[in-house]
Amino acid sequence: MPPSEDREAERGLRGLVGSGASQVSPTAGMRARDASRPSAAEEAEAMERLVVVRRNWVPREDLPRGGGRPPR
Repeated sequence: MPPSEDREAERGLRGLVGSGASQVSPTAGMRARDASRPSAAEEAEAMERLVVVRRNWVPREDLPRGGGRPPR
């Protein structure tokens, strides 16, 4: 990239990941979010390789059902 484009790309990246207010427009932020999404192949590979450990997790069906406010 030419130096001026490189500077603009770096400024855009700093606007996304830096501290303080973003200097990137909402549209540019949404494009960056979409560009960083994994492909279907990457997702499939992750599902094969990734081990998810849920500590202290209880299925929603097993949670106690409340009937409103507790008695006084």
